[in-house]
Amino acid sequence: MQNVARMIGGERASTEVKSTRRYKADNKALSFRNDPIGFAKYLGVEFLTDEQEQIMLSVRDRSVTNVQAAHGVGKTFLSGILVLWWVFSVEGMCVSTAPTGRQVKELLWKEVRTLYDLNKKKLGGRRGKLFVEKSPSAYAYGFSSYDYSSDTFQGIHAERLLVIEDEANGISQEIDDGASACVTGADNRLLRIGNPTAASTPFFRACRASNIRIPVWSHPNVSWAYEKDINGIHRLKPEIAALIRTEDKEEPILPQKEWFKFLPRDSEALLQADRVKGAVSISWIEKQRHRGEASAYWVSRVEGVFPEDNSASIIPRSWFIAARARYDADPEYWDNSADRQEWRWGLDVGDGGDSHGLAGWRGSVLYIVREQITLGDRKDTARAAGLAINTVKKYPGRVSVDQIGVGAGTLAMLIEEYIEADGVNWGTAAADPVQFANVKAEDFWKMREAFEQGEVAVAPLGKYEDEVIEDLANIWYEELSTGKIKIEKKDLTRKRLGRSPNLGDAVCYGFNDHRDPNDRINPMIFT
Repeated sequence: MQNVARMIGGERASTEVKSTRRYKADNKALSFRNDPIGFAKYLGVEFLTDEQEQIMLSVRDRSVTNVQAAHGVGKTFLSGILVLWWVFSVEGMCVSTAPTGRQVKELLWKEVRTLYDLNKKKLGGRRGKLFVEKSPSAYAYGFSSYDYSSDTFQGIHAERLLVIEDEANGISQEIDDGASACVTGADNRLLRIGNPTAASTPFFRACRASNIRIPVWSHPNVSWAYEKDINGIHRLKPEIAALIRTEDKEEPILPQKEWFKFLPRDSEALLQADRVKGAVSISWIEKQRHRGEASAYWVSRVEGVFPEDNSASIIPRSWFIAARARYDADPEYWDNSADRQEWRWGLDVGDGGDSHGLAGWRGSVLYIVREQITLGDRKDTARAAGLAINTVKKYPGRVSVDQIGVGAGTLAMLIEEYIEADGVNWGTAAADPVQFANVKAEDFWKMREAFEQGEVAVAPLGKYEDEVIEDLANIWYEELSTGKIKIEKKDLTRKRLGRSPNLGDAVCYGFNDHRDPNDRINPMIFT
């Protein structure tokens, strides 16, 4: 048990924990040892969804429970209940982990702390930020999987043991193997729970064997308002849409406080829409619909399904997500490698109907993505130049920009401002004309190989991250009868996405060095 002592011993000795009062239990919690649903009601939980109850019973009865859940359906709240049930009713040991320290502290253990504090006088025991304890043999603690390896789980054995992998899709194979190795006894349990954001992960493989899926459509806050259309897509019932839908793309649903203007205050719609505070809402769902009902974001966070990679994608979603995970696993390594290299910027100039896209690489790390809405006037090219100029002043480097069409004017402006800029014509012959149809295919293929071979990493990209993932996943390639690689026409990509893949193009422009070959620096030389 040395690892256990090392992880929680320090916190138990901290000032915060020393001041934590130990409460005497009323012992009623023991009566719920075989009734986690009853325990939830004992804690004062007024409502559980059918899926939440199903998960509770599965954890009670099965050695392994895998839950792939949509956004806002109460998965973290449920896990918090199970932590306390295991400690105070089952009187066992519970270990929880998540990919990052923030996720451990601010997601699952925030729920544990809140639930415990509301019930501390009847539960007894004491808590810290990342542990709750009833007795030396009945306690729970949480830790970040980023900080530890599979060795962390060595020595963790108990007659009654519950291991929870929260945000499970970000858990590495090493940590998952360590957790699985602990669950060997008849009264040992493993719960993997999270959003199904990427295939080819340990969580994905576990869910293929068995899973409980929770889409948003079954949640009581929204289930009353939706029905499937002839294509199997959930849409607002016509009579509901007519009342609450707006023409505003940013806010497609009227604020709920305004519904009473045309609905009785005691109507089922108003009562159901807010039944579970803070959970998924109609407004949130409809805001996500603009991403595309086939997008990875929609599929995973709305439908609760793992998005599939298409074999024709130039950068499959799972490859991009793996590159993000590589950065998060060791940001210091990637930052140190990048610090020794210059910035490379890619600028895709919108044509009035599409946004401008800007992407910044440093070495083998994609750090920055920016987007600027176009207005369709004669100043759009100048705005694109301004976006690049202002960014490059802060992060000096070379800019690659499309020199055909609207990009030509922007390129000229950059050069006039003494910005190091290179024009790119993706339609010209490739350096390797035997393998590639043109420069575009060659540029994208170089980037594809770097992602495939694990040579690149992606830093957090904020609100643009999902858009970049979808852009690159929806740019498809084909192999011609001559054996050459060709990227499909942009019109086909635009039709599939519902927009132009400007950010994806910018990422590719920036990845490649478009200077004269004699002046180029290999972006991988220092990694």
